[in-house]
Formats: sequence, structure tokens, C-alpha cells
Amino acid sequence: MRSGFPRRPLPRSPQPCPGDHPPGFRAFFLPGGLSRAFPVVMPFVELDTNLPAGRVPAGLEKRLCAAAAAILGKPEDRVNVTVRPGLAMAMNGSAEPGAQLLVSSIGVVGTAEENRGHSARLFEFLTKELDLAQDRIIIRFLSLEPWQIGKKGTVMTFL
Repeated sequence: MRSGFPRRPLPRSPQPCPGDHPPGFRAFFLPGGLSRAFPVVMPFVELDTNLPAGRVPAGLEKRLCAAAAAILGKPEDRVNVTVRPGLAMAMNGSAEPGAQLLVSSIGVVGTAEENRGHSARLFEFLTKELDLAQDRIIIRFLSLEPWQIGKKGTVMTFL
């Protein structure tokens, strides 16, 4: 431990638990020995690219929303998509056209096997839509916990 940087305990997050829970839900052990099932909802899909806005196909956000919903097995009305064109970006030391996709969700992007399948289908979609080679696209998967998503003035843990 370096001086001047006190160690703070990390917040205790709910831990996934196995067992029977309704389809579309993921169960967690909560502090105090309780367990609760949370809806597996609200994937967030964020596309950052240095392609100029004029080179990004019109309506891409809607098609990406539909594709992500199908790929992740979620209803389209639960998927949140952001497309940010015209960014200053460098990938692998090059400023050539490229894109970074971030897919984050509760319970959908948790394993290497799941993400390998998601990745293949998302790469197929992005290479066609953006006319980019696979080596100019990066996809990051981030598994979220219910306490990391705010909704209706609280967090998903309490909904």
C-alpha cells in the first residue's frame, strides 16, 4: 500500500446464485443471506467511430437496436443504443476509419462462450453496415450488476 492512498473496502455487490428463478431473471445473493431474482433487462450498446456522420448509414441506431436485441435475446424495447460518429480516435496506432462497440448488460454478457457468439454476430452486422474490415472494429463486453443501473429514481437492485 502506498502512503497517501488509504485502502477503502470495495462496496459489496450482490453475488450471482444458482437455482430456479423465472425465465428472463437472474438471481443474486444479497448481503445478509437474502436472495432475490432481478429481471435481466436493459442492454446498453454504444458505438463510437471516427467515421464522419455523413458516412454512417442513416437509421443505423434503429438497425443496431434490432440486431442487438436479436443477438442478445432481449426485447427491442429494452435495448438502449447510442451511436457517436466523427470522434477523434486511434486504434492500434492508426487513425484510419474504425469503430469501438461497448455492450453492457445485467446477465447477458457474462461468459466467454456467450460473448464469442455475440461477437461473431455483431462483427457480421458492423462490417456490413459500416463497410469496415474486422481488424478496424473492437467490441468490449461489460457485465453489469443491478446496483450499477439507475432507473425511476433508484437502482435496479430495488425495483
